[in-house]
Amino acid sequence: MYEGAARTVAGRLKRDILPWLGSRPIGEITAPEILKVLRRIESRGAGETAHRCKTIVSQVFRYGVAVGVAELDSAADLRGALAPTRPKRMVAITDPAKVGELMRAIHGYQGDLITRCGLKFSALTFCRPGEIRHAEWKEIHWIRKEWRISVAKMKMRRDHTVPLADQALEVLQDKTTSRETD
Repeated sequence: MYEGAARTVAGRLKRDILPWLGSRPIGEITAPEILKVLRRIESRGAGETAHRCKTIVSQVFRYGVAVGVAELDSAADLRGALAPTRPKRMVAITDPAKVGELMRAIHGYQGDLITRCGLKFSALTFCRPGEIRHAEWKEIHWIRKEWRISVAKMKMRRDHTVPLADQALEVLQDKTTSRETD
């Protein structure tokens, strides 16, 4: 499991599930008891977290069945019991004129050099902010014009190669050479 995902799962178990179900034998926990815990999460406005916690509990129960400490996955009986989550609409600029407007705004940004470079690099590579924030110089291959992100950093558990346009390489060069001018 991806390290960050493992921390998230452990945190959800510790915060949202184990305080109410953790002291009970898994074979004695019923679907209504699980639902009560999930409703507590929903009641604080965290519907997506409630759905994810249901998945985690179900995984624990399936493991319990596999090793013989539970007869069935009690969480599986809760299909449809939680309020459906609304998909979040991620705003994307699709109008070419608006893209140009965004690029001009980024180019005209007068703030911190690193922030300015990060904004430009993001627009040129379409990478996630976390990927850009954790980029390392050793991952940049100047001759091949590539950024190779290792499997250890990737959510999909495989290496990822980002082609770098000349403009993206120029942004990285600005970062390395513009310190004295900003």
